[in-house]
Amino acid sequence: MTLHPSVLTDSLHDDLHKDFKADYNLANPLFNMSEWGGQRLTDHPRRKYSESMCGRTVTYQLTPVSWASEHTCRECKEMPSGQKDLIILGCSATKRPVSGKVPAIYLYDGPAFRVLRSYLRKYRWPERLSLAILSAKYGLIGGLSPIANYNQRMSAQRADELSPQVTTILTRWASQHGRIFLLLGKDYARAIDGVLNNRPGVTLPEGGIGRKLAALKHTLEKLGRVEHPGVRKPERIDRPLYFLPDWDDFIDSEFDFQTECFSANRRSDRRELHVSQLVHPLKLCDGILVSLAQHMTSKGLLKKFAPDDDQALAPSLVREHFKLRPDQWAFGDCGAFSYVGEETPPISVEHAVALYDLYGFDLGASVDHIPVSELRTASGKRRLTRTEQLARIRLTRQNAEQFLRLHQEWEAQFIPVGVIQGVTPDDYAKQVPDYVDMGYSYLAIGGLVPRPDAEVLEIVKAVAHAASRLRKRPWIHLLGIFRPKLQALFREYGIASFDSATYFRKAWLRSDQNYLGADGRWYAAIRVPPLDDPRTRRRLQTCGQSEDRLRKLEKAALRSLDAYERREMSVERVLQAVLAYDRLLLRTHSDTTELAEKYRETLTSRIWERCSCRICKELGINVVVFRGVNRNKRRGAHNTLMLYQMVCCGK
Repeated sequence: MTLHPSVLTDSLHDDLHKDFKADYNLANPLFNMSEWGGQRLTDHPRRKYSESMCGRTVTYQLTPVSWASEHTCRECKEMPSGQKDLIILGCSATKRPVSGKVPAIYLYDGPAFRVLRSYLRKYRWPERLSLAILSAKYGLIGGLSPIANYNQRMSAQRADELSPQVTTILTRWASQHGRIFLLLGKDYARAIDGVLNNRPGVTLPEGGIGRKLAALKHTLEKLGRVEHPGVRKPERIDRPLYFLPDWDDFIDSEFDFQTECFSANRRSDRRELHVSQLVHPLKLCDGILVSLAQHMTSKGLLKKFAPDDDQALAPSLVREHFKLRPDQWAFGDCGAFSYVGEETPPISVEHAVALYDLYGFDLGASVDHIPVSELRTASGKRRLTRTEQLARIRLTRQNAEQFLRLHQEWEAQFIPVGVIQGVTPDDYAKQVPDYVDMGYSYLAIGGLVPRPDAEVLEIVKAVAHAASRLRKRPWIHLLGIFRPKLQALFREYGIASFDSATYFRKAWLRSDQNYLGADGRWYAAIRVPPLDDPRTRRRLQTCGQSEDRLRKLEKAALRSLDAYERREMSVERVLQAVLAYDRLLLRTHSDTTELAEKYRETLTSRIWERCSCRICKELGINVVVFRGVNRNKRRGAHNTLMLYQMVCCGK
């Protein structure tokens, strides 16, 4: 190899000696020079680890296929690899004027939080970033924790009061993270005194506020600067887009249907897939709709969590959570039917805007309240008066105005969708131009789910007519309905999108319409509920059979179905084995007789063999067996694929 000492070059970024092999390469960036070009190596084909966070000398041990970086500074060398970094900010006296609860990162409005939000508007939330806040009122909490406004200052006495809580939580979080960056005042630092002593990788910048904010900005940028993708607008095509509503619909992709075993005992250890991924590379929807009502439950991407829960430290971005393709969108709504019995929505407008923005939704619907005709109460049904219904319509509209205003003020990175509620077709239609005048280009029509087809059609006609008279026609989404008999008319009236889980949930909610065949007909799934399911066990406990006997009947039913698929058993013998177990589930004689005929029809048709979808090919007869989420939700995904193909074909 010939060297050319007279030629000045950059050997790190412009390799002039590609054939030269070495065991070690010493790269020493200029002292205190952070912009030395390390970010240009992010996608290097042989790179395994990111550049040093400390900006000091870095030694790379080279192999034919990868770089394994080893930092020579003691602090970096002692940090466990692969761990996230934790940033802890002290709360600020300056807060946004919000009503109700919002994620803490959106409540505080001091300089540090403005720097943080400015960074997050420009760049995606880094994978390595965890955010915590030391609050004078709440103690140490995750940055995503929903909290209400308050007025309490940190003092030495208050820091001492919070110290036990802070110590417990910080000790746990510190063990889960590599580097820790603290931006705390003197009294705040007192609350963590001694917790992080002698721990490597802890940074507590000193000096004035300018130096501290510069250190925060530098730390954030070192965590990653992946440009925010910006607003992703769905394009108008010659058919409505279809969104599949999600309620934590993940399954074990490696579930063993022969042994009835999960791939791992703990759900977190399983290789789970969302049902929308089961037919890859095909699509079964144009996007996923996630309800903010999940925030009131223990299920789903937006499930509620405690302030010291790990989930409170960083969001799971919605598009990555569902592994959406570039031609799919993430749509958020408020799930108004889940709180229809409340006087007012439990989700504030500020909370909705914050969640849509924080989790990276493409579209977010304003907070609505459905003017239903009657409510179910503890004392029975109660009809709403016209005055009460109009109040809900006005509240929905007022929320839409505030929603759009906050979306603009907070520079949120999603498309705002204004939800319109009404009782009569005219209630809906007359609000369409008003919403467009507010600034909405996307509208959603709510409250349609319980209405018959005739009423839905009249409302859609009225809304479409009002939209057609505008200079620029808005995007119109129908919340919660499919209505197959009306699909051709929806196209005619220019409906742009809809969402519905009807076909998906039919897989386990209907007694005789669980599987949509390739011939367009519905078939009953064959029920063999797992004995280990608590609900099944409760139904069987009064049948007078021993558990050993029940397990034998359960296994015999499953074995007979497997034998039938292999064409080793007749329909009659299969029915005999299945019904011997099925009739013990407290069914009446007429129910058992009717189901027997439905089962016979499903088995005789061998309808699953006529479907070419990936689910039916992989599961075989198991796709028509009504048993547990791993079969039922796969069948629901098959049904949804059938629906989506109908939408795409214009049927």
